[in-house]
Amino acid sequence: MFGLQRLRALLTRSLLSRLTALIVLATLLSWVSFSLVLLYEVRKETSELLDKQLAAYTDMLWQNLGDDDDLKPYQASHIQQHKLQLAFALYDTEAQLQSSNLAQAIPYQSEADDAPHTLQWAGQLWRICVRQDDERQLIVAEPIRHHRKVVAEISEHLGQTALLALLLLLPLLVFAIRRGLQPLQQVTQALAQRAPDNLAPLTLDVPGEIVPMRDRLNLLFAQVSATLQRERRFTADAAHELRTPLAGLRVQIELAQGSPRHDTRERALGRALEGVDRTTRLVAQLLEMSRLEHGDSPVFSPLNLADLAAQVLQEAGIPAQPPHLLLDQPAQIAGHALLLNLLLRNLLDNAQRYAGEQVLIGIEIHGSELLVFDHGCGVSEETLTRLGERFYRPAGQRMPGAGLGASIVLRIAQLHGATLQFANRPAGGFQVRITFKPL
Repeated sequence: MFGLQRLRALLTRSLLSRLTALIVLATLLSWVSFSLVLLYEVRKETSELLDKQLAAYTDMLWQNLGDDDDLKPYQASHIQQHKLQLAFALYDTEAQLQSSNLAQAIPYQSEADDAPHTLQWAGQLWRICVRQDDERQLIVAEPIRHHRKVVAEISEHLGQTALLALLLLLPLLVFAIRRGLQPLQQVTQALAQRAPDNLAPLTLDVPGEIVPMRDRLNLLFAQVSATLQRERRFTADAAHELRTPLAGLRVQIELAQGSPRHDTRERALGRALEGVDRTTRLVAQLLEMSRLEHGDSPVFSPLNLADLAAQVLQEAGIPAQPPHLLLDQPAQIAGHALLLNLLLRNLLDNAQRYAGEQVLIGIEIHGSELLVFDHGCGVSEETLTRLGERFYRPAGQRMPGAGLGASIVLRIAQLHGATLQFANRPAGGFQVRITFKPL
């Protein structure tokens, strides 16, 4: 019982063992079936051949019977030369024995049949063949045991040959199975030698049956790589977005700790609480964007661009009125409020950083088109072509940053199906044009 359990466990765990066992078992069953059929056919054909031989010798003796009703010595010596143990009996028409090579002659056959048949005589079975005419009857007989001996010898030789073929075939089968499974071992070795952070696709040349497994592994590598990239992007985005709010919180808290005036401390603490609220909202925005990037479908709702722009301007400390907010029949769009808030806040934050807080910064809305602009010095043509790349920062940039703000803006615009265009203003400054689909 314990041995069967170990064998079952081995066959379950090892594809090589299972495949070898199944093929060897199928080969043995096929070999046994084929051998049994072959032995049956050999016995049948050999018996028929021996019957034909007996009939041939009977015809030969019948044709060479002399007028003296005796078997010619030539025929007897010819039969003896072929080492045939045959019994002969010759009778006349009145069933009187005329000649026999045995002391006890084969009895007369009243019902003669030309085809060989079996006769029980002298304590054993014989195959006999009869030839007769109007004057005489010739009976030629051969013991059945001689037939069986010849059949057994032929069957033994065939069985030995078949067994030798099986003994040669089984090792070849095992070798062929191991060779056939080598591509799987190559895939295993290639995977074992890969570094944990190596998610490049497998390029092994494998048979067609293993191609789906290789392709599925490559797809899995691509999915894991995309997941890791999203996680790294979220970490970088969070670090980029939270750096300024956390720095502001620290400043306000230090001011509250160091100021001897009660009203100053209260005002600093109030601003710190506002900073906590903004940071909480920012974390919610980042988490929402990360969830959408992991495959969740964004849930859009009707939004008014004017209300959205006014809210973001106020949070950035910019008056939500002309010349900072210019409205020309603002339209409603289908969007995600948290993500669009994050988009506009990044654009305004970049404008304040790189154009300067004293430079006019604002939002202009024309229907479903929204422009975030400043009256600064603009950017170079090279920078325009690379804006939106992750971690890209223009050469010589002194302002702190990670080069992620524009990429976040671009990604949110893509989630909304909006078009994004970076450009320098003809009158001076920089602008970002976002065109949404109208509701």
